[in-house]
Amino acid sequence: MKNIYTALFALLLLITASGCSDDFGDMNVPSDATTTVEPKFFFNKMQQEVFANYQRNVNLYPDLYSQYWANTVSSFGSPRYEYVDGWIGNQWSEMYTRHLRSSQAIIDQFGDNEFYVDALAINDIWMCYWWSRMTDTYGDIPYFDASKGDPVPYTAQSEIYDDLFKRLDVAVKAITGDTEQYSYGSEYDLIYKGDVEKWKRFANSLRLRLAMRIANVDPSRAEVEAKAAIAGPGGLLVDNGDVARVPMWSEGWYDYLHQMAWAWNNIRMSKTMSDYLYSESTVDEDPRTPIWFAYQRIENDKAVPKTKEEVGEDRYQGIENGYNLVPANAKEAYATINLEGGYEDFVGNGSDKMYCPVMFYAEVKFLLAEAALRGWASGDYEQLYKEGVQASMDYVGVEGADAEAYIDGLPALPGSNEGRLKRIITQKWLANFPNGVEGWADFRRTDYPDITLPFEGVSGSSTVASGTWVKRVRYPDNEHRQNEENMPEGMRSEDDDRMDIKVWWDTADTKAKVDGLMNSNF
Repeated sequence: MKNIYTALFALLLLITASGCSDDFGDMNVPSDATTTVEPKFFFNKMQQEVFANYQRNVNLYPDLYSQYWANTVSSFGSPRYEYVDGWIGNQWSEMYTRHLRSSQAIIDQFGDNEFYVDALAINDIWMCYWWSRMTDTYGDIPYFDASKGDPVPYTAQSEIYDDLFKRLDVAVKAITGDTEQYSYGSEYDLIYKGDVEKWKRFANSLRLRLAMRIANVDPSRAEVEAKAAIAGPGGLLVDNGDVARVPMWSEGWYDYLHQMAWAWNNIRMSKTMSDYLYSESTVDEDPRTPIWFAYQRIENDKAVPKTKEEVGEDRYQGIENGYNLVPANAKEAYATINLEGGYEDFVGNGSDKMYCPVMFYAEVKFLLAEAALRGWASGDYEQLYKEGVQASMDYVGVEGADAEAYIDGLPALPGSNEGRLKRIITQKWLANFPNGVEGWADFRRTDYPDITLPFEGVSGSSTVASGTWVKRVRYPDNEHRQNEENMPEGMRSEDDDRMDIKVWWDTADTKAKVDGLMNSNF
């Protein structure tokens, strides 16, 4: 072993000495060598990042904060709002050292080539999605000039949103649709298989999502952007065939919900989720429930899914969020993902794929319903709301008669706009399952649906005041060590960088809830 290290050291010295030659590059690059990398190889990896490090980046934070899921491991403090740098801190480093660098590599190599106009626009659309996730997680972040690799001042979230709206507008209008343009292709574009028209629809729909995100903090700009998104070239997502989701290979390794729920047994359905699955319609059980969920039982040393009837329950039960000491029977007493339910976003076998969602068609319908409620879009908001429910039922695979009965059993929207919004957002929250990133964002923005505080209280090791909700994720330890001077004022120490500080578009602390309704979403 010592001889191996000696040889490697000698080789390193030789390479270093050779590097002093002025013509080293010319000497070591054959005249016919490829010096660029096709965009599709970068872009494919950028799409896979949606489910990379999923447990630490998403499941232990937004998935629990949205209360789609609850934790079953007592040693995990994130359900009680603790920050663990080795978990969610990965999201920050991956953004700045992987996603952003890959995107910039495409721009640096092909930014001046007219053959790549469409590919460059799609690259920017995808990065707008990533930037929106980042700023919605942290608030102000390094943005302008961040791709240069040097520490830069943090950009205010309001300025980031302003730029994202502009970038999405430019990107959609730049796409030519010319078949002679470079395409990421059906193999490397994991979401839309190189279909540029679908990318335009996704970009407009993302713009509408971001417009509604700022509805409370900047309603004038929100209205302008919502109308522009709806009228954008190519329009919005048109059906469930336009759903933006990233496939994962069932025969390979991937870190996603089935691992958390079955292989690792870290999560079960949240009680908040189970409560809403049995309270919204006169039919009682939401027909999506047995497709999404099952019980896990051990038979012959193997975990197998069971229906609620097979385990002697009258409904699928969820566990409260935020235990300090999780009950010993949590893994068998509460429902989990139904890996045999026929819902292809979960089910993966053979050559089939599982999927990680980015944007559902149903979400777009609910965004339009809210926009119509605010007078920013045409159409009847109640009809759009029901179309959102129907789109979700169709996507999940609910039988037509069951979906119709559920929708017919929904109560009419209340007389107040707040009451109407609560019902729209509640059904949107259900339809967005299991997209915890969006579920948490909507709760912070509107305070709907009703989500509970940690069952055994906010952790004393968190930076969230007792009796209040988590509002953001704090900046990583490495930022405090190396870039504190560029952070927002008032957050330049780990003690001040609190997770109960609301992001720019979250106006929750300015509102009061009376009889279950907020008083200033309008």
